[in-house]
Amino acid sequence: MNKITCITRSMNPKLYQKMLELSDPDWNFIRVLNSSAYDYIDYIFSNDFNSKWVLNLDEDCFLTDYKKIYSLIEFLENNNFDYCGVQDGGSIPVRIHNPLVSNPFFNLFNVEKINKLEKKYRSTNKYNLDELKKKYEKHIRFTHSALKYDLYEPFYKQFFWLLEEGLIPYFNNATPFDQEKYFVIAPIGRIVPYYNSPTLIFDNNEDELAIHTWHSRYYHYPNIKKAINNCYDYAKSKNKTLSNSKRNFVEVDLSK
Repeated sequence: MNKITCITRSMNPKLYQKMLELSDPDWNFIRVLNSSAYDYIDYIFSNDFNSKWVLNLDEDCFLTDYKKIYSLIEFLENNNFDYCGVQDGGSIPVRIHNPLVSNPFFNLFNVEKINKLEKKYRSTNKYNLDELKKKYEKHIRFTHSALKYDLYEPFYKQFFWLLEEGLIPYFNNATPFDQEKYFVIAPIGRIVPYYNSPTLIFDNNEDELAIHTWHSRYYHYPNIKKAINNCYDYAKSKNKTLSNSKRNFVEVDLSK
């Protein structure tokens, strides 16, 4: 199998380096700068990375055992799944929107298959959400948390397109990591401050795979910085596959 390509939409070089340290040094790494979430996903879906699988990993999503990525890919391939991630609704309290979509803080994509498809989402602006629910809710694994069959994010239509093209998702289990709960002050789209927890992500065997902290754009807030750094330390303490090898990466600026 060709090397895995790990692609990250990055805004903080310090966080990006922390994420790199917990990843396999043998992967190809691409750091994407100055991009919206939609354009970032479009970049992944539209380019040849000489890899069958792309790991989309936020820079504040720290792997607890990078070797489990290989066994997860093996599981996906053996069971005819084309991509995976955590549901954006129904699974974790921090995300209460559409469970047909996997939130792009962590994904594995079979880009060998995706990149061959016509990118119809670029010209499609309307989706019948009731129809999508009826056709694809069979793929949803979790409904124990709040959810809405909505069009909350611009990148939703890219994931709807995957479904409409016949690609099959696997939704990873996840749970709040409440020991690092932190206070979020005036986040975008909210007036009232609130508490949030990082998210533990599990693989197909229900083993810990990664921890995602959220709100990395507020890394300059002391309490959030402390929580993110503690999550990094937690992942590092769990990661038994660390290597001292240097991780090399290339940067792609989508504003140019």
